[in-house]
Amino acid sequence: MKSWFVENNALHAAQGGFDLEIRLPWYRSLPLSVIDFGELRINGAKIDPTAIKFNVNGKDCGLSELPNLWEESWYVLDSAYLRIPYPAVKRGEQYQVEVTIILHPPYVPKVFFPVSYKKAMQAN
Repeated sequence: MKSWFVENNALHAAQGGFDLEIRLPWYRSLPLSVIDFGELRINGAKIDPTAIKFNVNGKDCGLSELPNLWEESWYVLDSAYLRIPYPAVKRGEQYQVEVTIILHPPYVPKVFFPVSYKKAMQAN
């Protein structure tokens, strides 16, 4: 699967944390209900998944809400954002980012496609 779902300049400093810009690592659009996230870590520290917001199509939702959003799609050409709480974010500073997305497309039953990314990134 694709590991390019996070681009080099995708980490943005925001109020109270980061916005991590991500792309759908799949060849066609998917409903949000088939998208799941594994662990997300910043500088090795696991981020509480209940504190992370997922933003796509201009709407924020919690990660736990995704399984119920079968009518909302993430389009393959659109970016989504993970809104990650993190204290004392500084623009220009390097952060180690680790994120895993797990896709289970509705037309491929009982199959899961995990895609992971780990890289040091500068906060813009």
